[in-house]
Amino acid sequence: MSEDMQDGEDEHAVAERIDTAHADNPRLSAWLAEQQGRFAEWAQRYGGGWDFSERSLDRLESLVREHFTGVDDLLAQEDTLLAQVACWYLGEVHNRCRGTQWRMDPDPVGTHPWSRRPYVIVPFERIDDYRDEEGIDYDARPQHAPLSSLMKVLRAPADRTGDAAGVPSLRAELDDYGPHA
Repeated sequence: MSEDMQDGEDEHAVAERIDTAHADNPRLSAWLAEQQGRFAEWAQRYGGGWDFSERSLDRLESLVREHFTGVDDLLAQEDTLLAQVACWYLGEVHNRCRGTQWRMDPDPVGTHPWSRRPYVIVPFERIDDYRDEEGIDYDARPQHAPLSSLMKVLRAPADRTGDAAGVPSLRAELDDYGPHA
């Protein structure tokens, strides 16, 4: 039996219990409140007019490329106003445009740094809309950790002239939610 499973639980019950714990906890509430409270300052500092639209992700991507020299630089500045609110903004665009919701592990594992970072995911009620084609994962809902998304675009080429197929972009991630969004 999996570590995550408790007596008598099936995969659905385990996935629902984990989702609930990640959806409603003090760590997530505090992080969301902090970033929302800092947004006005961030928006003013970085040009104003941030409207949470899909198109604004192109602008966010440019902002990230302009202010971080690469992944190591982003990770070194992960806890700054720029990086944290950029992550919050990116997740909020997913939430507002694709109906995702914020999640964060209430009890992160020290040996797994991603467990301490927030992510967005399709609501649990739509778990049956997504299937793992290989049948490995019961919960195949698309999810995105905004910091990871920012890292991907910093690794990608900045010049997008020509064929952009396969080149990571913040806006392209919205397609992961498919027709169910």
